[in-house]
Amino acid sequence: MALMSANELESSDDPIEVSRYAWPVADLDPVAKMRALAAGVPHAAIDETLFDVPFERFWSFIEDLENNTALYEGTVSRLRILDRHGESIRLEARGPLGFWIPFDVVLRSGWCVMHSKSGQTGMAAHPENATQTRFIHFEASSTFGRLLRPIFAWNIRGDFRRLRRHFSKTD
Repeated sequence: MALMSANELESSDDPIEVSRYAWPVADLDPVAKMRALAAGVPHAAIDETLFDVPFERFWSFIEDLENNTALYEGTVSRLRILDRHGESIRLEARGPLGFWIPFDVVLRSGWCVMHSKSGQTGMAAHPENATQTRFIHFEASSTFGRLLRPIFAWNIRGDFRRLRRHFSKTD
């Protein structure tokens, strides 16, 4: 079926057949999606950086939440997975004051979003090229809002430093 030109549409009394027109498709990588998600979270601290590590190596470290989160996340001393169904995970993280905080998590390749009663965290990554990975991270608190935003921003920068240190040791 041929598409109608603009002139044919203007001169036609026939109803427009929507199925004859292609809708634009926008494909966003996980980092762009996370930017959009974080933009809608009130008072979120967000930052992104480039790591000189191939994506597969970088993300395999990040996605091993139970074993690796405490190695780079400054506010988590321990994390344990309670339940897992596909990409949905229920876990607890021990926070800076020693309390266990339950989180609902969605974890897939290049994407991790964590939600608790008091806050949200998101991480996403995609290969910039064969040897580099772009990584974005956000943290927000629904309880303390803008009061904790500077602390979250400071914490994210610390997470980046710890990740850089980790990957420089393993090179």
